[in-house]
Amino acid sequence: MKKDELTLVKEIRDRFSLPEDIGIGIGDDAAVLNLKRSAILTTDLMIEDVHFELSYTSFYHLGFKIVSVNVSDIYAMGGDFKGFLFSAGVPETVSDQDFKELFDGIEDALKHYGGFLIGGDLSRSKNIVLSGFAVGEAEKPILRKGAQAGDLIFITSYLGLSSAGLNLLNNLSDDEKRFIKSIRNFKNCKEYPDRLLKFEGINEILERHLMPIARKPDKFKHIAKAMMDISDGLLIDLHRLCEENKVGAEIYLDQLPIHPAITKIADYLNIEPMNPILSGGEDYELLVISDRQDAKEFGLIPVGRIVEEKGIYLIDPQRGKIPTKPEGWQHFQ
Repeated sequence: MKKDELTLVKEIRDRFSLPEDIGIGIGDDAAVLNLKRSAILTTDLMIEDVHFELSYTSFYHLGFKIVSVNVSDIYAMGGDFKGFLFSAGVPETVSDQDFKELFDGIEDALKHYGGFLIGGDLSRSKNIVLSGFAVGEAEKPILRKGAQAGDLIFITSYLGLSSAGLNLLNNLSDDEKRFIKSIRNFKNCKEYPDRLLKFEGINEILERHLMPIARKPDKFKHIAKAMMDISDGLLIDLHRLCEENKVGAEIYLDQLPIHPAITKIADYLNIEPMNPILSGGEDYELLVISDRQDAKEFGLIPVGRIVEEKGIYLIDPQRGKIPTKPEGWQHFQ
């Protein structure tokens, strides 16, 4: 990178301004947000070769994703996203163009979610390390705690798409990976290398892994008794919620929606389709607990219920009740 830190910070400050009625942004030792309700704070890291692979991930993807994964936590608490602090450690080999793409991604994500970049830090580093810190607010934050036996378990959309996308990306040729890396808008991409055209829903699975969209809960948060985002996998995240409430859960396998792309990729990679659905991470859909029988009318998908008996159980129409381990993504195992 040719630009020095002072030049970079000035460019970032000029690019990301904060309206005076919202607070004070970049330029002081700390930012100021004028919040009127309970503050919600969250942070997430993205580290090269742990959370992402640069052979198929662009700096634009990284910028968009680091915002999304943090906003997802704000939404999972029923909050409104307000401000974002971003810090980065990057090697000298990162070019000025790479840095511009990184902040292009951040800017587009902020426009999508309606929040503001309010500060951060930059440093030289051996590998790329990105850190996001999101600030939100809510009248009454929705916690993981609040579930009771008899409550119903809901999700907000298909699961396993990100995991399927990751598995597919890791099996692409170098040319195919370079092509994927060049895409900024997966929804509108219609031209893929011939081999990838056979995968129905290719846009959706690649977007879910490389540029996930956090699920806003405004339509249903008023009926949620407990809620969290599904970042590490349905089983392990549901286990965490149950542990918080000292309860167990049953998941009805015949009610879990299966995206056609999951079936295609599972067949191609010779894996069981239900594995990414139950244990795949980084979907950033929401896990919602409610006692409302009419929750489907608010766009929620019923997949199980909370029970008194501790543990997570899969209910299969043929094999009955199957105890299962809370598998999913864990940094330390």
